[in-house]
Amino acid sequence: MSFTVIIFMVTVINSCKNGVEPEETNYHNKILFSSSRSGESQLYMMNPDGTDIKQITLGEYSHSGGRWSPDEKQIVAGTAQDWTTACYSQMVVLNVDGTNQRLLGCGSQMSWSPDGKKIVFAHSPRAELGDRTRYIYAINADGTGLIQLTNNLGVQDDTPVWSPDESTIAFSSDRNYPTGPLGSEIYLMNADGSNQRRLTYTDSLINGSPSWSPDGKQIAFQSNGKIALINHDGSGFQILKSGFQSKEFVFLQPRWSPEGKHIVTWSYSTDGLVRRYIFIMNIDDALMRRVIDDSTANSPDWSK
Repeated sequence: MSFTVIIFMVTVINSCKNGVEPEETNYHNKILFSSSRSGESQLYMMNPDGTDIKQITLGEYSHSGGRWSPDEKQIVAGTAQDWTTACYSQMVVLNVDGTNQRLLGCGSQMSWSPDGKKIVFAHSPRAELGDRTRYIYAINADGTGLIQLTNNLGVQDDTPVWSPDESTIAFSSDRNYPTGPLGSEIYLMNADGSNQRRLTYTDSLINGSPSWSPDGKQIAFQSNGKIALINHDGSGFQILKSGFQSKEFVFLQPRWSPEGKHIVTWSYSTDGLVRRYIFIMNIDDALMRRVIDDSTANSPDWSK
């Protein structure tokens, strides 16, 4: 046993004798992401500068698309556990250390309500029959109280997310493109599914994965492979210009930093080399920096 290990053991023993608990992991201002660096896709977290990477989930089932609960005590994610042709993705809620995993049922693209009591998600209930319709639902975090929020047959409603004040849900939909998946726009609805209205009017663009700014005034979203912003009232649409946002990379799933000055996003290359990276973008000047060197990293989410 090395001298360093002996010192560590003595320190831990003395801390316990003195009634001092070992320091707990701080989950504030952490970036959650998915990666298959160890084989199957699993959940990891890191500091915003890419340091202190920790693996959260492991085992025979994959985990992906994780989202922090508002208090950073839980994560909702997709898992391959109990996968069937009628349920292409199971939702699972787990503690931030990967323990106490509880299946919620079929669904994907999850998002927590600001009070942490509900989860909104998308699901195609008849996908095994060839029906492309995808609806948006909400469910209590304990798996009870399932309700359906959208009901447009033949339409794909996706990527729902709650506003900070919990009154509104932003989502994407191809309901204005009836001939097929030629495009999608961002929509808003009340938290109970009422008053569904269109927010973006870009036409013939693929818009999705909306993310509310912490103050609720803006929404970031992916727009034809780039990151865009729009005010909550539909004004101020803009594409954030960056040198990285070229034809070689497609950027997806933007998520705001806690202070609202940055966005974390992931990209994949269009050159056939299947490269994936996580980037952080400044809101004020659109400067981007690559956070980690992991060609399988995706679906980041920033804790408060």
